[in-house]
Amino acid sequence: MIDLDMGAYAAFVWPAWGISAAVLAGLAVRAVVASRRWNAELKQLDKDAPEARAGIAPQK
Repeated sequence: MIDLDMGAYAAFVWPAWGISAAVLAGLAVRAVVASRRWNAELKQLDKDAPEARAGIAPQK
């Protein structure tokens, strides 16, 4: 069985675990938001200039 009793150090250990979990969750959320933003920007760029994606020089 897992022993979760931290004894006299519980006042320091549990907040440290909580802060670490919050930071990791924040980083995960930030990565998902950035990914969605980049995908939206890529779709917009593909929509604006499909010939650029194909490697064709734009005509003047």
